Order: sequence, then structure tokens, then C-alpha cells
Amino acid sequence: MNVAIVGAAGEVGRALVIHLLRGGILGRSDRLQLVGHGHEVGERKLLAERCDLLDAFDEIAPSIEIASEPEEVNGEIIVIAAGATLGGSVFDRRQLAEANRPLFEAFGTAISERGTGRELVVIVTNPVELGVEIISRFIERHRVLGMGAQQDSLRFARAIAADVGLRRDAVHAWVCGEHGAAQVPLWSSVRIRGAEPTAAELTRLQRGPRIQRFADELRVHQMHIRELVCGDRVSEAFQTVETLAPDFRAAIEPFITFHCLHSTPSATANAACDVVRSLQSGREAVVGAQVRLDREFRDLQTTIGVPVLVDSSGWKAVVCPQLTLVEGNELEAVAETLRISLQEWTR
Repeated sequence: MNVAIVGAAGEVGRALVIHLLRGGILGRSDRLQLVGHGHEVGERKLLAERCDLLDAFDEIAPSIEIASEPEEVNGEIIVIAAGATLGGSVFDRRQLAEANRPLFEAFGTAISERGTGRELVVIVTNPVELGVEIISRFIERHRVLGMGAQQDSLRFARAIAADVGLRRDAVHAWVCGEHGAAQVPLWSSVRIRGAEPTAAELTRLQRGPRIQRFADELRVHQMHIRELVCGDRVSEAFQTVETLAPDFRAAIEPFITFHCLHSTPSATANAACDVVRSLQSGREAVVGAQVRLDREFRDLQTTIGVPVLVDSSGWKAVVCPQLTLVEGNELEAVAETLRISLQEWTR
């Protein structure tokens, strides 16, 4: 297996390399390519990172190579984890899209013109939906996946598991929609130790019956938490979030983490690693992923996060469980907003 990681010198890229090596996904017979952006400083960091990785993992490390330009990328699985993040002069997702669109286009062009036609691309860079949308215009869309829905689903499952006193692997739950910004948690998908929670258990987990749309109530909580964080009351912000239902916690906690660390490297790398592992295993598996749909599910024609069946050739089908009326309406509203945003960002 040959894996290329674009942005390997960044926090998420470095964390992903560690996950791939410690998890045994890459071994001595494989090849790992650390990809930069052609800058001298980035190349120096990658050379130093290569040496550090060999010092740490020499007994199990694959062949490790360095690449500086998009045209040099060579991997059966290519993970794009480079680019700008929110902060500094980048205040919102529109500006983030403007900043990272050239990167997506450069690597999409390089893969299309110089690749084998069989590469699988995993998008980590935000906006994840934009990355999938653009790269899917250069190569076959079923070979492009964003890892955001997997990360959001893992966060939702962890929040539920904490409330019921279990480990996350005892809980199954999906989150669809837009990564981070406009999530649609699927309470209808929740299984605890393989069983569907009763109506009473579900109401308890949700902290009572819902009288507002998830997005509307989430917006109110986000405004309050943002006030606490901007006022440097981080501890109070985390404590306040802990009083919320699992779906709100899963959506809001990453904002506080990002504010403190300027990244969520471990969680992001873990979710990306899940997607890479599923693609390289040779067996069918289901992961949450942003994919470019063309009416395969609920007549949606946009890039959006959903559970998909994958194998070593890419994603094959959407395998979303039966949605409630409310969940279906919320997902279709998010899809329409995403469709409009992606049209604007790719003009």
C-alpha cells in the first residue's frame, strides 16, 4: 500500500502519520510519501520529520519519501490535510473556501494529469465539502471522500457513551450534513450495545422532548459558549457544555478545543485514519463521509456527509438508516444550503 499525505508537516498530518504507523496500517512493505508545498521551510520540516519517524519506528516503518510539489504526489491513497484554517485573517467558511480552493485545484489537476486513474483521495482540509466537490471534478467522484462525517459521528457516539457510562465502541450513532457547521445528528440511528434505545431512554438522553429544530437550538447554545470563550472563561465554557444533551455537546465542544489548541489534531487524525483503514482493508465497510451525490439518496445533488459503503475502489452506495420526518427535512435543508454555498465558492 502506498499512501501520500499532503500537509504531513502540519499538526494533523503528523498525527495521522503516527496513527497509521502505530495502528499497523502501514508496514515495512508499504510506502509513505510526505508531501509539502514546494517551500524551502516546509521541505526542511519534512526532511526532519522523516528522520524523526525513522528514529521512532525503524523496526516497523515503511519506505518514507519526501515530495515538494503537487506534480510529485504518488499514492494509491492520497490524504489532503494541508491548507489554511480558521483564525488570523480567515474568519468564516467563505474566506476559508477562498483560501483553500487553489490548493484543491492544484492537487486535483496533478492527480488527474499524472495519476494512474485508480487513486483514492481522502479530504481532511476544510471546508471538507469544497475539497470533495472540487477534486470530484478532476477524478471519478466515487474515489473522493471527506472524513468530516466520520469525525462528527465519533464525537456524537462518545457523548452518548459518556452519558450511559460505556465506552464509545459500545455505542453506534451517525451524524450527517455539513461537517461542523450544519450537522444533522441521527437519533434514529443510535444503538447502545446493539439495541435501539426505548422512547423513555431517548427522551432522557435528549434531556427532555425537543420543541425546537436542532439547528435553531444549537445556534443559541453556540452564541452563549462563544461569549464565554471570547471572555477567556474556558473552564466555564467546558462545564456549561457538559450540561447539554449529547448532540449539542458533540457539535460545540470542538469549537472550544479549536479555540484553545488552534486545531483538533488527534480527533481529526483518528477519523481520517478510520477512513484510510476502511479503504485499504480490501473488505467492504461503512464509514461516515462527505461524498458528491447525484440523486443516489433522497434525490440529493450536492456534496454532503452521509454513511457510505466503501471498499478498495472507493465508495459504492449510501447506507443511511431510515430517517424520521424531522431528520429528513433537516438534512434536505442542509443539502440545499450546501448546494448554494458550493456554487458560490466554485464560481
